[in-house]
Amino acid sequence: MSDQPGNIGESRLDVDVVIIGAGIAGLSIASTLNGISSLSLVLIEGKDVGSNNPSPLTFLNVVKDFDLVDCCKEDYASFAFHNYQGSSIEYRFGDSELVVLDYKRACAKLFEKLNSSGKQAVYINQHVINLYQHEDRVLVHLEDNTQIQSKIVIDASGKSQFVAGVYKRNGVHCYSHVCGGVFSNVRNPKEKLCCFLLPNSDFGSGGGWFYSIRDNKASFGYATISNSPNPDYGKLRENFERASEKFEPYSQYLADSKLEHIELGVIPISYVNKFVDGKIIIVGDAAGMATNWMCMGIEPALRYGKHAGEIAAEALFRNDFTILNKFQDLWEKDNKHTFDLAARNAIVFWFSDHYFLEWIIKNDLAYLTPTQMLDRMRTNDHLLTKSKALSKAVKFKIKSFLNKEVLKPYSYLITS
Repeated sequence: MSDQPGNIGESRLDVDVVIIGAGIAGLSIASTLNGISSLSLVLIEGKDVGSNNPSPLTFLNVVKDFDLVDCCKEDYASFAFHNYQGSSIEYRFGDSELVVLDYKRACAKLFEKLNSSGKQAVYINQHVINLYQHEDRVLVHLEDNTQIQSKIVIDASGKSQFVAGVYKRNGVHCYSHVCGGVFSNVRNPKEKLCCFLLPNSDFGSGGGWFYSIRDNKASFGYATISNSPNPDYGKLRENFERASEKFEPYSQYLADSKLEHIELGVIPISYVNKFVDGKIIIVGDAAGMATNWMCMGIEPALRYGKHAGEIAAEALFRNDFTILNKFQDLWEKDNKHTFDLAARNAIVFWFSDHYFLEWIIKNDLAYLTPTQMLDRMRTNDHLLTKSKALSKAVKFKIKSFLNKEVLKPYSYLITS
């Protein structure tokens, strides 16, 4: 793969597959296609490879499957929820199940593997301006007037959702706007602390996180849920700083720390209407594949990136582009039911008050095993149905009326 494809301004390339975006999803697609075929491939990125620099939480088995264990900042054998000035609940798994990924390093590793493969692939550092789908091809136009004629286009453009925006029917209506940072010189009495901080009107409706990482460092931040893809970074920064000063005990851990760098991002958390449109596949954040309950996007980006590459290769080898619809069918079979159920519940969850979040901990989360909690994080699974939630709400109301003690904060520990 060449970093510079040469003088191609005002020129035309003819290839089998164009991938838009060189983040974790785009690189997963490219690695898959490069590994199983001799197809001609162009990877287009308007910024830098892995240009985002977040510290996302994901699953240890996922990074093992994609040979990215050496790109992890920390691993965890427990996971906790904490309601501001309220209850907390911790799940202990026995073995490490979760990791914080060094996203930029992971992208660099996947890109280097692609570069060293010796196969015919081209990397173009340009912005895509437009694309046009015809009966037998897709034309991709770049900012330097290059035109690329491709048999298949795979959109892994992340939050910019390029193809979905072009066709004006993306269906995404919910976004998590994230503001956090990595701190050094962190005081933390407990090693490998991995916490989700529940939504709070002062800090952010999307909830927050505290992940202790190696060398006395930590990732900490908060997010805000919005129906707009355009964040108010000033407000996000204010909320983040307020949380770092007020949310105990994390504010104590950060009291003498140094902010090394800010992590900003936008995560689409409602999926597109169509993952396949003719000869176009949409993958990862460009398709809104992050789980809408925990906003976790690394696993779907890697796994469905691989699936997209495999299905695209099959369609090309058989010269049957209806095969691309397998991708839509696969995602819906795996996710549609749980994503739709979580989406209906998520709006209530994100914008609830302190007392409802206390109810969630005591009447929902406290009844999950560590394995069930991992399932919920991964696939929005084990959610309460409306009837069960109503039943629990009535019982809790009666208990709290008879005994005010049940309303007090409580610390739960759930073990395997």
